[in-house]
Amino acid sequence: MIQHFVNRENELKILEDRYRSKKPEFLILYGRRRVGKTELILHFIKDKPSVYFLAEERRDEENRLEMQKLM
Repeated sequence: MIQHFVNRENELKILEDRYRSKKPEFLILYGRRRVGKTELILHFIKDKPSVYFLAEERRDEENRLEMQKLM
């Protein structure tokens, strides 16, 4: 099934501006379920060096350890 990625130009521009910023930044993307957050970020990072981490419902320490493995 082909999914179409439309009407996200504003969000992509914001992400691109932050990505091109000269200062280091940490972004958190959040919102209601099933609105395309994951697809948005995966679309944005597909050809960029990046670290993608999806936190799970578990102890904070476990999420931190998993994220450290990616860094």
